[in-house]
Amino acid sequence: MTIDDGRVPAGPLASIAGLAPLLVFSNSLSLGVALGIAFFLAYSAAGAMALLLPARLGRPAVFAFSLTGAAVVASLTASALRLFDPFLFEAAYGRVFLSVFTLPVLRACVMPETVSDRERAIESLLWGVGYAFLTAVTGAVRQFLATGAVSTRFGAEHGSLLPIFAQPAGAFILIALAAAAFKVVIKAVRGSES
Repeated sequence: MTIDDGRVPAGPLASIAGLAPLLVFSNSLSLGVALGIAFFLAYSAAGAMALLLPARLGRPAVFAFSLTGAAVVASLTASALRLFDPFLFEAAYGRVFLSVFTLPVLRACVMPETVSDRERAIESLLWGVGYAFLTAVTGAVRQFLATGAVSTRFGAEHGSLLPIFAQPAGAFILIALAAAAFKVVIKAVRGSES
């Protein structure tokens, strides 16, 4: 693949890289769960609208309606978060709307081209569950590495283990370590196949 051929990598690693904004802001379990839920709801809304809107509207209109629907769902999620926990809402408010502009949600807004793409709707939904779970787990791992404990209460104070993991740099370190581990596992699997 060359830079100018117009294709965007479609693999799961590209989608995980597209989740980087949520992974960076997910620095505690409660914030990770909130962002994961917001992502999943926006992803599901975008995918459902792109799947159910009539094809006669055209691809650009379906994309615009799906993206608007995802933004409305993110807004409703933020409102529900405000009712659930006002302090968590204050920390996550602006970040909830980032979920609409992540690569997996933008891909979900695209109208399926073929019947086989339409039939993979359940598979796409499961990928969304996985990405949301990854966001929550990243928050829990970062909180554990930063403080030495994991708490479901937002703003609970703990000790300090490796405070850099509470910062955005900690997210990038964690993403790099996970990518390196994934690469080692892929090499080991390919090596055992031959």
